[in-house]
Parts: sequence; structure tokens; C-alpha cells
Amino acid sequence: MCKTIIKYINILEQQSCKVVIKNISVKHKKMLDFYTKNYVNIEFKKDNRNNIFYSTTKYFVDFFKNFLSFLYFFGRLSFYMFYSILHPSKIRFRSILFHIEVAGFKILPIIAITMVLISFVTAYQGALQLESFGVPLIVVEMTTMSMFREFAPFIAAVIIAGRSASSYTAQLGAMKITDEIDAMRTMGFSPDMYLIIPRVFALIIVMPLIVFFADMLCLVGEMLLAKFYLDMSFSEFFTRVYNYVEVRHFLLGLFKAPLFGFVIAIIGCFRGLQVRGSTDSIGLYTTKSVVDSILWLIILNSIISYLSITIGF
Repeated sequence: MCKTIIKYINILEQQSCKVVIKNISVKHKKMLDFYTKNYVNIEFKKDNRNNIFYSTTKYFVDFFKNFLSFLYFFGRLSFYMFYSILHPSKIRFRSILFHIEVAGFKILPIIAITMVLISFVTAYQGALQLESFGVPLIVVEMTTMSMFREFAPFIAAVIIAGRSASSYTAQLGAMKITDEIDAMRTMGFSPDMYLIIPRVFALIIVMPLIVFFADMLCLVGEMLLAKFYLDMSFSEFFTRVYNYVEVRHFLLGLFKAPLFGFVIAIIGCFRGLQVRGSTDSIGLYTTKSVVDSILWLIILNSIISYLSITIGF
């Protein structure tokens, strides 16, 4: 009751009305003063949570809008890429070389350790299973083919996605928040030509080199397993690889590499340009860029693998 009285007293006083309480006992006066001193206005608002139909519809609408934005970005980027190819003087080669060094060469130690360990463990598991059938030596060509076709290009691309997609998003997002990109447009410079195209070209160029490096390190891991577990000499190992592993498996992995680099670059740059508001959104969109890159790498790798098996390549 006291809370209700205090609430309306406050409302009246806010409207410049003078409130006088008469004929109140000492006991009730002390009680009213106590509640007035410790009064906290808590408004109980109606729960405005949306129903599941509204939430689902909003999700699909937002997804559709985001997809249309990505299609527009992809089309604009494709135009600038063809324009750059037709006008080589517009290509910023120094920026491309810088991003090749940052995105590719500085991550080689991580890729080397990862690929050696994965190839060694995969070959070891395969040798254990094939040993029960009495043909453990088949693990050499079996593991090499799977590494060349699937594991080496995909794992290398996932590592690059975790590094380059996140860095592209963070860099462009910071430039978006500090209005550097808007300033470039004001001065007549195209952010696509000066910021995005060099990053895309850098990953397209460097990814085949990284995949080739990953393939060679996979051979090192398999060779160590063959030497210490199967007691196979290095020359015998390379002889089996040369005789039984066709070059098409190696070429398929190299074919995937520039496509993977293109996907990683455009997703990282697209998410970077989506950054809005405060710096907190940089972390949000950086996470989205890495997750989206890995998701689309899985989808693209599955499609290419299925088509290659279907056509017998």
C-alpha cells in the first residue's frame, strides 16, 4: 500500500503538484518515511517475446536479404576482377605480394607440423588395419591418394580460413568503423580495387603453392611411417608412389586450391564490409567469417569430390 502511495506522490510531484498528507499517525508517518527513503520504482513490462512463427519468418527474411547483399558483392567483385585482368596497370602488385607473404608464407610452419602429423597418424591407422589382411604396404598408395585428393588441400584451406578470413574481416571492419573506407570513396578511390582485389588475388595465387607444400609434407609423414613401422626404404617408398599413384590425384588437389582461396577471400572481405557500429561487431563478424568460410569449404570440397568421382577423374 505504501509503495502505491509513494508512486502516485512522485507522479504528482513531477507534474508540479504539491502533496500534503493530513491526519496520519506517528507510526504510519515513520513507515511512510522509511519506504520513501528506500523506494525503487520497478515497472513490470509485458513480455514481448515473439512467437516461433515470427522468429522463423524474420530469420529467413534476414537470410534472404543477406544472400542478396552477397550476390551484389560477388557480382561487383567479379566485374573488378575482369577489369583488372583486362587492365593490368590497375593491379596493385606490391599490395598483392604483401598479402601473399602475410597470408601464405608466414603460416607455412603451422601447415608443415599439421600435415606431417596428420599424414603420419592416418598412415599408421591404415597400416594397422591393412596388416590384419596381410597387405600393410598398400597403405603407401592409399594414404598418398587420399592426401593428394582430399586431406592436404582441405586442411590447408581450413588453416588459411582461420587465419586469413579472420584477418581480412578484422582489418576491413576496423577501417569501416573508423570511416577510412568512406573517406576513400569521397576521394574517388574504389575500396574494391584498392582493398579487396589485392587480397582476393593474393589467396588465389598462394593457395596452390600452399597445397603443393602440404602435399610434400604429407609425403614426409608417410615416409617416416613407412621407414620406422613397415621397414621400407626411402627409395622403395618413392618407387611405390611413382608406380601406383597417378598424377591426376595430385592435379585434383591443385585444382581445388585457387577455388578455396577465392571462397576464403570473398567471405572474409564481405563480412568485413558488414561491420557496423562499435568495435564489438568486429569480433562478431570475424567469427561469422571463419564459420562461413569453413562451411562453404566443406560444401565446395564435397561437390568437387563427387563430380570428380562421377566423371572418373
